[in-house]
Amino acid sequence: MRLLAALLAAFLGIAAPAAAAEKACFISYGGFEEKVPHLDIDTCPGAPMKPEEGFCRIALDGTAVLVYTFRHTDAETCLARVERWEFNDFAARFGITYDKP
Repeated sequence: MRLLAALLAAFLGIAAPAAAAEKACFISYGGFEEKVPHLDIDTCPGAPMKPEEGFCRIALDGTAVLVYTFRHTDAETCLARVERWEFNDFAARFGITYDKP
C-alpha cells in the first residue's frame, strides 16, 4: 500500500508542474485569422500599440465597426479586447483616416 501511495504521489508531483506550465489563448490569432472576416490595419484606433506588444484588426457588421485587439503572450497571440461602435460614432471619434506608422 505504501508503494502505491508513493508512486501515486510521485506521479502527481511530476504531472502537476507540466500541466501548470502550459498556457493557451481562449481565442488565438491563428483561429481568428482563419474564421473571422476582417481587415488588417496598421494602427489601433485611439490607443496606438507598439508592434512588439500586439496589434488590431477591424471588421464591419452592418453599420457597426468591430475593433479586435490582440496581445502577444509567451505562448501565442491572444484576443484581448473587442470594441464595437456604430460607424458614425466611430468616424466622429477617430476620423475616417489615420497616419501610418
